[in-house]
Amino acid sequence: MYPEKDQIDRNRKEKKSVKYISPSGSKPCKMNLEKMEEVYRKWEARANPAQQNSQTRMVWTPAEAGGMPISKQRRNDKFREDPPPERRRRRSGKLSHPPSLDLVPELARFKYTPPAFYDMTGGQRPFMGRCCANCTSGSREMLFTSDIPGMGFRNVLKFNKPRGGIIARYFPQIYLAYSEGVNYSYPSAGELAKEVLGSRRVHAAIHKGAISDSEGRAKEEFEYNKALQGHARRAGQVLGNMAASTSNVVLRITGWVLLKVLGMILFCVNVHQGQIEMLKRAAKEGVPLVIMPTHRSHLDYVLMSFILYIYGIRVPFVAAGDNLNIPVFGWVMRKLGAYFIKRKLDKEVGKKDHVYRALLHTYMEEVLRTNQNMEFFIEGGRSRSGKALAPKGGLLSVIVDAYYDGIISDAFLVPASVGYDKILDGDFTNEQMGRLKKKETFIGALKGIWGVFTSKFGQVRVDFAEPFSLKEYLDSAQMPSPLTSELSSHGIHRPHPHPVLKKTVSDHSLYGTDVVVEDQRQLVRGLGEHIVYDAVRVNSIMSTNLVSFLLMTKHRQGVEFSKLVEDAEWMKGEITARGRDVGFSGEMRAVVKHALALMGRNLVNTQSRQQRPDVVNETESQDAKKTRVTEKAKEGAEKEGEKQAGRDQMVVPNMALPEVFVLSYYSNTVISVFLLESVLANAVIAVANQEMHTLNPGQQNKVTLSKDRVLQKATELCDLLQFEFIFVPPCGCLYTALSDALDKLIISEIIQSEQDVSDGCSSQDSRWARRVASSSAWGIDDDKDDEDFGICTKEEQITVNSSPELLQKLFFFQSVLGPLIEGYWLTACNLVRLLDRDLPESEFSSLVSDYSQDRVAKGLAIYTESCAMDTLRNAWRLFQHWKVIDSYQDAEKIKLVHLKEPFRNEQKLGDFIDKIEAFRT
Repeated sequence: MYPEKDQIDRNRKEKKSVKYISPSGSKPCKMNLEKMEEVYRKWEARANPAQQNSQTRMVWTPAEAGGMPISKQRRNDKFREDPPPERRRRRSGKLSHPPSLDLVPELARFKYTPPAFYDMTGGQRPFMGRCCANCTSGSREMLFTSDIPGMGFRNVLKFNKPRGGIIARYFPQIYLAYSEGVNYSYPSAGELAKEVLGSRRVHAAIHKGAISDSEGRAKEEFEYNKALQGHARRAGQVLGNMAASTSNVVLRITGWVLLKVLGMILFCVNVHQGQIEMLKRAAKEGVPLVIMPTHRSHLDYVLMSFILYIYGIRVPFVAAGDNLNIPVFGWVMRKLGAYFIKRKLDKEVGKKDHVYRALLHTYMEEVLRTNQNMEFFIEGGRSRSGKALAPKGGLLSVIVDAYYDGIISDAFLVPASVGYDKILDGDFTNEQMGRLKKKETFIGALKGIWGVFTSKFGQVRVDFAEPFSLKEYLDSAQMPSPLTSELSSHGIHRPHPHPVLKKTVSDHSLYGTDVVVEDQRQLVRGLGEHIVYDAVRVNSIMSTNLVSFLLMTKHRQGVEFSKLVEDAEWMKGEITARGRDVGFSGEMRAVVKHALALMGRNLVNTQSRQQRPDVVNETESQDAKKTRVTEKAKEGAEKEGEKQAGRDQMVVPNMALPEVFVLSYYSNTVISVFLLESVLANAVIAVANQEMHTLNPGQQNKVTLSKDRVLQKATELCDLLQFEFIFVPPCGCLYTALSDALDKLIISEIIQSEQDVSDGCSSQDSRWARRVASSSAWGIDDDKDDEDFGICTKEEQITVNSSPELLQKLFFFQSVLGPLIEGYWLTACNLVRLLDRDLPESEFSSLVSDYSQDRVAKGLAIYTESCAMDTLRNAWRLFQHWKVIDSYQDAEKIKLVHLKEPFRNEQKLGDFIDKIEAFRT
């Protein structure tokens, strides 16, 4: 009759059995609950003053939410065929939540609840893609409902066979392609061209181009009119090559073809139906959807449009590179909604093509004006390394401009990602070795298609983040502070204790330096970084990503198959515990075999583990040698079945060039899951320096470090790798994120806290106090009040845990970023070539690449993949951003690289290299 009273009585009876078990699994520790109760109530009073007299936790009932009465709900639960999870737990004697104590109910429940970064999914997959609670809190609640995460997955290549007529029974793909899609109205290329060519922006650009061409010439007016006609004629030609011509007929035919073709080369294409449901709800709001996926394959274009078509969402206009505008394929893509843009917007370096920029800008605005959806890749081109690239702000600035100019009232921005077991486009090993990219051709496309049809590519997972309002973001966005770390300041100014990294704007964007208002440029940059950050967070980890990551970090020398399966199971748990999902399911042994088969023998060699009988102890007698060899042969015959089952096999990755770049490509996708933990692990080892070598696992000796010094070093490493990752969204604080990550390492006991004990306060009590504060909405902002209740607020020291298992995990985290750090150090070492003379940029690039590969060939490199051209190129981009080097054009328009002051001094340059080498341990 009174469920609240029954629950409270049960809690009181069970209170005596409550025990606290420390995270390390040691004996229960005794806490001063009375003191903690006072602290807890004080925090509670700060957050909710109106509820400070409340002593018990109220039990929510369906009747309070407007549902059915409690008695009826119980009766339905009792006689239903599938009783709810709570009732099943009660039958088994298990509760879904721990019993609450009357003394401090929330604190007691917190003692039973693991930290947020532990796996709380109960075997279920984490739901990814919620939009930012800081920037877009309204959008976060607009489209999401509680049933979204439980909608599950769907393989869009599979469907129930329809029971219609002859076509439905015998040609189900044709029936599905024609029945699922919706005939939307798309503007024709002619209609859009008329509006674009008649716009004031395009006329002004043509006029500006004509003046630029005729200025200073004889008969200037005649030359102006001639140039004006030439630019106007060119504008029509450019727009004709650019514009899309979406056709519902071609969409339906392509849908049928893809259902047939993709089913031949892929096992499945999975999407989360909850994510699709949010897309559908956003599409009904009457404003354009702007979908911005990360770019991994040319198939990305097709998959996005195909999935939206299958679910009845308007197919977007897709920005595609003009390198894909080749015979046949270009025509098909144009009919599917692709409009082609140049990879480089300007013909000459330093001279802007105003006409082309105006045409592209106006064309996109006119598409948005007709309320069409749009899609473009926020990174620009495909990633060569498997990591997300820095955002290109050009096309995104057009969307922002369209809103500010009143062309659209709002738009829903949708970060997205596509995960592949195996990339269909082949690999990028030639480019990572420093060779030029091959241009796409019709013959090359045919060869690529033939190669695709003769191979298997496993699974594909497409993820969409929650759409968020552009208007809401622009109204709430904050400009990042242009501060750097001590590593890049060169002693000129002191770093802020809470730094935010400043990055350069892409020179290849549509806007570039055309944006006169600096605030708007920073706003677009911040929005782009937030979109890339969200797209990375929604990216699923595929089976090949997971296996490659383990081989590149933990098992570079090889591993037994059974151990690899065990570690893969552990890694899956670590990934899902951090809120990221995996793109596979099933028994882990089968998953690992599937991944190894897709990677092939060229990347991973699976061989039987054999003891070499010819390698024996020199003191062993000849008879003993013969006996041991015979016994080994017998054992090998008896274990033949186990070898076939994979239990006695060794999995050895190919670490030679250039195959290692392919393994690195798949592995790099997982770095984002452990990014901040790896940054801190490298910072700890860099600060400890030589002391780490004296740390013996399991011994009593320890390495004690300053927490502030470790966080400062971690900030420097983030500054060093700012062109590789986006560590926090623009609305976040890097220092806070690093502090939280360090707290997680402390709670997991990889790092141990050595906080001083004062006023009878134990370190264990203060740790629980910090955990309560960090897991709730309250903060500790009054040090004086905290001291009254015995909470320690002094700066703490940290020590490295010498436990063999935890020390191994620390070095595992350190190895995640090891190849990148070594690549940056190699590039810095090559700056000494610029002390005597300036070098052409292409020559300097080749020298650095050759030097790095030579170190690999001589066995001097710790990580073979450190010589990847993508890493080296990002390194000298960073040094140019830090004003260590600069470039200029000589009289022959050759781009030269030179050192800037004060780094033309050998001592100053050496000190700079030493700072980077400190991370290379």
